[in-house]
Amino acid sequence: MKRDKSVASKIFIISLCVLLSIYALSIVLTLLWGLLSSLKSPYDFLVNNNWLGFPTLDKANLGNSRETFFKLANYQVIVKDYHLVEENCKTDFVVNGRWIQHRATGGFAMVMVNTAIYTVVGAFLHTFVPAMTAYAVSKYRNVVGKIITGAALFAMTTPIVGNQASMLTMLRNMGVYDTFWGYLLQKATFTGMYFFVFSAFYEMMPDSFSEAAEIDGASQYGILIRIILPLSVTIISTVWLIQFIHFWNDYQTAYMYMPSHPTLAYAVWFLTTNNQVGGAEMVVRVAAAMTLALPILIAFIFLKDKLMGNVTMGGLKQ
Repeated sequence: MKRDKSVASKIFIISLCVLLSIYALSIVLTLLWGLLSSLKSPYDFLVNNNWLGFPTLDKANLGNSRETFFKLANYQVIVKDYHLVEENCKTDFVVNGRWIQHRATGGFAMVMVNTAIYTVVGAFLHTFVPAMTAYAVSKYRNVVGKIITGAALFAMTTPIVGNQASMLTMLRNMGVYDTFWGYLLQKATFTGMYFFVFSAFYEMMPDSFSEAAEIDGASQYGILIRIILPLSVTIISTVWLIQFIHFWNDYQTAYMYMPSHPTLAYAVWFLTTNNQVGGAEMVVRVAAAMTLALPILIAFIFLKDKLMGNVTMGGLKQ
């Protein structure tokens, strides 16, 4: 009987490894195809029908010879010539009887600045606020902490359907719609799964750390800054990195709540679904998609241990 279970377990593991390998291979091949296609000329891709091979230069006027040719002009088009057309990127609405218009204009530099604020600052707030809230709830166990925990659990488990319309109305009435202040206000929330991740982390942290600091005369803020935060660097940085990757690929939030402050993900989505960049040949659109994908791929290669490894905590030896 045990032998049968062992055989079944091995078959399950082998089957799972095969499926995961096929899935990983499909992602790698897709990225490889995108990278090679982004380096091709429109003539090579469309006229020569070179959809799967390496980039080539067809010397039709010089004979039938072909040689490998990598074309970086597609990325130059994205960096130098990309711009948002005002008539295609617009949002109109009415607030208290007033007609308000928002238009998105600008080039690649503006898009990158918006992306930096959106991803770096937004991911920081979406990580730091739940971390500090979880620490306060775990450290000071009282009725308020139970209410906060219950509210976080309710918000995470209860499906709130159609809340985006009310969120848009509230932001517009507050006058912070389509501003970074309104966006940062949305991200400065303690609700979500990582609130409970941080709560479990601080629950496991021994009280001897803070007690030793209190004996030495440290204040509560001193304990937080000098003891708790250094011990939390690993888990906070890991969660921030996960949030950064999520915000980097998020175009829907920017499109809905910040229409005149497009991010790179929003710009790539708009480019791939609309005619931009002088007609936006397929190779230019693929280059735009790779501009969005390659930084995350590089970050994953160098930071995969932090993303996939266990979160550990150092401290004093008892």
